[in-house]
Amino acid sequence: MKLLPYKSGSSYLLAFSPANTYRAVMLNVVLWGGIYFLLLRLSRRNQRVFPVVMLTLVSLVSFVALYGIGLSTISVDEIVFMFGRKRLLYLEIVCCLSGVAGVFLMVRYREQLARLCLALSVCSAPFILVTFGQSVAALARMEPAVLFHPHRLDPATPLHNPLGTKVIWMIFDETDYRLCFEKRPAGFSFPAFDGVRANALWATHAYSPSDATQVSLPALLTGIPLKSSQAVGARRLDLTRADTLASIDFAAQETIFDRVKMRRGSTALFGWFHPYGRVMHGVDLCRDYPRYNFFTSDSLPEVLLFQWVEIWDMRFPFSNTLLGNNHIGIVKSMQSDVLAAVRNQDPSFMFLHYPVPHSPNIYDPKTGAFAFQGNSHEGYLDNMVLADRCLAELRAEMERKGCWDDSLVVISSDHHWRTNTYDWKTDYEHVPFMIKFPHQRKGTTYDGRFNTVLTQDLILAVLDGKVTSPKDAALWLDQATKKVPYNKTIISTNQPDND
Repeated sequence: MKLLPYKSGSSYLLAFSPANTYRAVMLNVVLWGGIYFLLLRLSRRNQRVFPVVMLTLVSLVSFVALYGIGLSTISVDEIVFMFGRKRLLYLEIVCCLSGVAGVFLMVRYREQLARLCLALSVCSAPFILVTFGQSVAALARMEPAVLFHPHRLDPATPLHNPLGTKVIWMIFDETDYRLCFEKRPAGFSFPAFDGVRANALWATHAYSPSDATQVSLPALLTGIPLKSSQAVGARRLDLTRADTLASIDFAAQETIFDRVKMRRGSTALFGWFHPYGRVMHGVDLCRDYPRYNFFTSDSLPEVLLFQWVEIWDMRFPFSNTLLGNNHIGIVKSMQSDVLAAVRNQDPSFMFLHYPVPHSPNIYDPKTGAFAFQGNSHEGYLDNMVLADRCLAELRAEMERKGCWDDSLVVISSDHHWRTNTYDWKTDYEHVPFMIKFPHQRKGTTYDGRFNTVLTQDLILAVLDGKVTSPKDAALWLDQATKKVPYNKTIISTNQPDND
């Protein structure tokens, strides 16, 4: 479902070329087919054992296939969001009863069903040629592996800041304004976020360029209001402008990194989801952490092993530890790299795109430990506690270096929480937005409504000396909003759980 037929656009979010994934599919089909055939040959010597083996194998293959197709179409969180926990429980009961009925029928009519399954297996065997044909065709059309790199960019010499003002712009993916700030549930506290907010300009009516990461991040970095995006290749993401509807290539656009470089500043970028290292320019120091889609690697044995493990992990309920562990690895790696950059580098502008509180839920605030959890009720807020921890660690490192108070700090999100499984109230109209000016000691509130696509222009106005205080920022936003007539979040057609 995820692999065939091959679509070149699906390679945009991958860390490596998917070539080995297709090679592994063909090898595993041969291997699994051989095991299937061997077990049937051995069991046919005993007429009592054969029906049991036949039906067991077919049931396992059918369950894995159907459940896998289901996960490819809709996630468990989306089901909970759309139908609620009670209806999901009813669905689980129906599935369990259907399973019991299926087992009864297989026991009662095992010999007849075994013969039918054997006939169906023989009839479906030619479809192996379709799988192999599509895999070979995919390999022939695939982009060269070199286009999927780099994911790391390092400066030739340590970065320094000739601009005076240091800027840190943080995007915490899918942070919800209402649930995390205005209507925060009892028992949850985010002291790091509240600490910045207390001495910053806090916007009460900011909204994101889109509800999709694949649209919002390019819009934020280019300053161009966008309607949609379409992945075309490993290094190609086509964007549709919201004003003219013209199609433009993300990698060809001037971004805030280029504009800081024009001012002779230095730049650093740490972010998940997008393959920033291979599509961005004007970046001196970069680390990207592509989101899990389907596993790819430059090592064929790794992919072969993964496809075996995936069957038992991601295709069965209450599991998905591979996805969770991948998310944990991204958060840990990114935070370690960010803190190291603060200690050892001094960029003029640093952009951070954090993968939390976005799902999967990976944090236990009671123990402070990373662990995949399936708590769809409070798991999102637990991830928000992790986001708060990341912010606290970053601030502490900057304070140790003596650069927190001197810095312009901007904190926001790329979109709201789209699959709210806590209270099922989706706030499409807001995202959190706060901006702390150097040496700011007092908080202020801005109630004007504005699109956060304006953020990079506001940052550049600060670097140019045109905006020097929260009061200036409020006046600047009032004027700039009149030039951006897009007063609603653009709702994407992307699957909410995909980004």
